[in-house]
Amino acid sequence: MEKDFDFNRIGKRMPYRTPEGFLDEMEANIWKEVQGGLPQTHKRKTYRLRIFAASLAVAASIALLLVFSPVFHQRQTDSFSKVEQAFANLIQEDQAYMLAVYQEDLFMNE
Repeated sequence: MEKDFDFNRIGKRMPYRTPEGFLDEMEANIWKEVQGGLPQTHKRKTYRLRIFAASLAVAASIALLLVFSPVFHQRQTDSFSKVEQAFANLIQEDQAYMLAVYQEDLFMNE
């Protein structure tokens, strides 16, 4: 290898050559591809993903309704009947005391 290599002798010339108008043609091709949009296969995958996500959301909301809806209705109907049954099981003096306490409650009378 030559030891007396001088970068100043190289100059500022291009190390390669392209045909006339090559870069302009490449730029036009790139803009045409970018403005053309996504390829058809990518659009299909995106569409399928959206459909899958929407159906999954619908299925999850239906599952939540089925799981929590009977629990709330059961608690509302059963809780009052259980209170009535517990009150009926008390002796007369305890029932009279409970009624007196509830009648004196400030928040119940408003």
